[in-house]
Amino acid sequence: MNELLLQSIIDKLNKIDESIRQMISSRPTMPDYSGQLEYVSSTVDQLKTEVAKMPEQLKFPTAGIYTLSQQLEVNNDLLKRPSRREVKHYHHVNAGIIVSCGLFLLLALSCVCLFNTRAQLQNYRAGDIKYRFLQLRSERSLRSMLSATDSIYRVGQRAFRVSIRPTTSSFAVLKTLA
Repeated sequence: MNELLLQSIIDKLNKIDESIRQMISSRPTMPDYSGQLEYVSSTVDQLKTEVAKMPEQLKFPTAGIYTLSQQLEVNNDLLKRPSRREVKHYHHVNAGIIVSCGLFLLLALSCVCLFNTRAQLQNYRAGDIKYRFLQLRSERSLRSMLSATDSIYRVGQRAFRVSIRPTTSSFAVLKTLA
């Protein structure tokens, strides 16, 4: 009986081998994914190690928070008692700037004086031209009056200037002459 059992097992195994060979011979159309499967398994292994390290990386940094809170307390104390500093402003003006400003003011003053002097000179010239016109183109009575006035002026210039005060009669004479 043993032999018979052994013979039947061997036959069965031969049939299985034959069916495996047939399957292998029909299988060449299937691609080989073994290299890719090895890459995926190595990647999965790397992911496992990274995931194992995650709890350490995600740990709450209590030591850092403690030092930060101590530094914040020190800063709060410093902000409650700020240091006093006196700020002194110094304005430095060069001597050259002061001298140039003074010279500019002196130049402006001299220009104003020259302008006023020129205006007075023009008034004197206008008065001189008017006086000469009256001497040349006037009647005899006016010429004699101008001549007498010139004589009085030459004799005492100060007295003449003091005695000239505008009155209504002198204005009336001037209006009639005009």
